Amino acid sequence: MKTLFSSEISVSKIKNCNAFTLIELVVSITILSVIMLSVFMIYSNLIQINKRLEALRIVQENIRNITEQIASDVREKWIDVKYYDNSTPEKINNYTGSGNSVLAIQWGNRYYPMKDSLSGPVLCTDADQKDPNIHCYIGKEDSLNRRKSISDDRVRIESVRFFLSGDTGESLTNLSQEWKVTIVLSLGIENKVGISSEIAKNTHMLMETTISEKAYKKNITSTP
Repeated sequence: MKTLFSSEISVSKIKNCNAFTLIELVVSITILSVIMLSVFMIYSNLIQINKRLEALRIVQENIRNITEQIASDVREKWIDVKYYDNSTPEKINNYTGSGNSVLAIQWGNRYYPMKDSLSGPVLCTDADQKDPNIHCYIGKEDSLNRRKSISDDRVRIESVRFFLSGDTGESLTNLSQEWKVTIVLSLGIENKVGISSEIAKNTHMLMETTISEKAYKKNITSTP
């Protein structure tokens, strides 16, 4: 009997040593929950930061593509000054006024904000550009009235203006006749799959750059 009683005491001690009280379980679960919640919040914040950085990268990529294509035409084909009404100061100006919604390049090329319609791309007005439900983009129109987008569908044009400066003199190779265009462009990200409304609302980029024609040129009016 003594041996049996000693054995029961030993088993009881082992059981007591391996068990958790209810308070210990509650405390452990609470600590684990706090740790898991913190990890989840950090992970969620990292995902949002990556999405914001990706949205900014997309906007920057489109701005670069737009300016590079326009700069190439301005330098190689030059600005079509005759397209504008010289008697209207706000159309051809020294960076004053409201600027132009259309950038005219020689040989019938035009850059301006466009939107899609049933009949094809059409002019995207200032009111359209301010409407988040309308997708406006920078488009190019050639001499055959063919229109294409030079910005992709991930971004939207919020505003764009072209400010011209130059001299309408008759000299063929004169630095004073070197026309310039300053592009003021505001670009945002579209609220599409993978982009939350908050990111779309807060992701904007305003760009202002000046592009000059080549310093020495001839006033060639025929198609190259």
